[in-house]
Amino acid sequence: MTHVCYCADDFALHPSISTAIIELIARQRLHATSCMTQSPDWSQAAQQLKPYAAQADLGLHLNFTHAFDDKTIAFPLNTLMVKAWLRLLDRQQIRDSIAQQWNAFIEALGQAPDFVDGHQHVHQFPVIREVLIEFLKEQNFKGWVRNLRHTLVVSPYQFKTYMLMQLGSATLNHLCMQNKFKQNQFFAGIYDFQQIDYAHLNQKWLSQAQDNLLIMCHPAQDLIKNTDPITIARLQEYQYLASEQFAIDCQNYQITLSRIGVNA
Repeated sequence: MTHVCYCADDFALHPSISTAIIELIARQRLHATSCMTQSPDWSQAAQQLKPYAAQADLGLHLNFTHAFDDKTIAFPLNTLMVKAWLRLLDRQQIRDSIAQQWNAFIEALGQAPDFVDGHQHVHQFPVIREVLIEFLKEQNFKGWVRNLRHTLVVSPYQFKTYMLMQLGSATLNHLCMQNKFKQNQFFAGIYDFQQIDYAHLNQKWLSQAQDNLLIMCHPAQDLIKNTDPITIARLQEYQYLASEQFAIDCQNYQITLSRIGVNA
């Protein structure tokens, strides 16, 4: 059997997302979720998530692109990329935001994150990744960091996959290895978030799965009107992950759903 971990991003971004994730963890369809601790829903949602800390990895979903309020240090994604690659980001400002998000996680859940990743993969961007690694060293972090370096490439999403892999995954991998931080070895979950046959896409990933593959997902129980650009994708992901078809696919491809196994 091949061990695969499905990780749901964006916990606490919206109640429909949090409810879906908790249900899927309870049903042992998901074994990891990454949390947006700047959300006004975070404290309440975290209390609902806390009982599942023993059966799923609970991570920090670092955010620098979603403005929850006027105090959030956030930029449009394209602006953040330009500032990061030109090294125009304020390191102290970035560190302060990481610390605030980290501390909010611990305050609500009573534990350090099991892993760290980034909303829109910003944790692998220049400046952010260096500041993050320094911060994790200071915290004596024992968890793992999400890495996209070895991502499964499936049609027709080759271009997007290669682009995301090129946005800092190799350098982040080097920094993590240099500082002995664990990482996932294999990754999947990249597509264009359009309305598709999501079951068929997962079958492509599962057919190529190697042991300890990490698959990113973004489920929600209901459509999130007006505020979410990937609301249709969220609903179709939830419907598949909650379905009997998902269980059948795992059986057909000899997949055991579990928490991620990582190596230093």
